[in-house]
Amino acid sequence: MLRYKTKSRPGLVALYDIRPGNGAGPFLQPRSPHGAQAVVLPRLKKPTLDPNNLSSYRPISNLAFLSKLIERSVARRFVTHAEVNQLFPVHQSSYRRGHSTETAVLCVHNDLVRAADEKHIAALVLLDLSAAFDTVDHATLLTVLQRRFGVCGSALQWFT
Repeated sequence: MLRYKTKSRPGLVALYDIRPGNGAGPFLQPRSPHGAQAVVLPRLKKPTLDPNNLSSYRPISNLAFLSKLIERSVARRFVTHAEVNQLFPVHQSSYRRGHSTETAVLCVHNDLVRAADEKHIAALVLLDLSAAFDTVDHATLLTVLQRRFGVCGSALQWFT
């Protein structure tokens, strides 16, 4: 049984317990169709881009404090679910504890050295995906969440 020292704690516990699985959703600012109201500002993708060209900008969303808190809680639970159930690709470095760009570079380096030691031909192709997030198709993202990660029902609605 939980004991609370102040009257505010039950409310904070209830907010923390908001999660996709129990059907509770972002409700803090109901005027928005997705439950959270944000201030969206245009920001240049790179300082070297032409500020007069609209495609040089990307939207930056500033959510309210409680919305950010809930978003982090949901993201933490989702990543834990994916790690526990081994749903991430083996060599994925982002969104994983103990993985970084350094571990990704070491993995690639190791593969190249091993190929050279075994007298195999190896090629390395590098892509600049800095703007890749801006081009993600939302319907495809939802399909991946459903099929690969098993997100469905009210939990899936959190991502719509």
